[in-house]
Amino acid sequence: MFKCIPIFKGCNRQIEYVDKRHCSLPNVPEEILRYSRSLEELLLDANHIRDLPKNFFRLHRLRKLGLSDNEIMKLPSDIQNFENLVELDVSRNDIGDIPDDIKHLRSLQIADFSSNPIPRLPAGFSQLRSLTVLGLNDMSLTSLPQDFGCLSKLESLELRENLLKSLPE
Repeated sequence: MFKCIPIFKGCNRQIEYVDKRHCSLPNVPEEILRYSRSLEELLLDANHIRDLPKNFFRLHRLRKLGLSDNEIMKLPSDIQNFENLVELDVSRNDIGDIPDDIKHLRSLQIADFSSNPIPRLPAGFSQLRSLTVLGLNDMSLTSLPQDFGCLSKLESLELRENLLKSLPE
């Protein structure tokens, strides 16, 4: 069986990309936090991560974050610290709510929240005006915010397998 190669202690502190997908990680590796000044892309998909520690949100330079296929139950409001984030994938987790503070991710262009038991989008969600691709499949959405149409840059919107009865005008 293959094992993931650890991030070595003597490694260059200017690392921009870390891929720890399919590594059976129970949590976010602490050594990743050493690269808070340089890390731009972090892929932690398909692990067993449940919680996102507070110091995780010090990775201010992140542009791409992959956390799909984990066991995350909550997206903390500290997500707003990722001001440079362009791509976010938290699909296939156990997230029950998207914090209203997500509206501060002004650079976000691609987001996937699919396959989470999220019943509604926060009021400020429509302030994510840079979104071009949005995945909201297989959730528990019963409605969309009235100002959802303000997301005028959207090129791809996926809403399959929800409980929507109507769409906002």
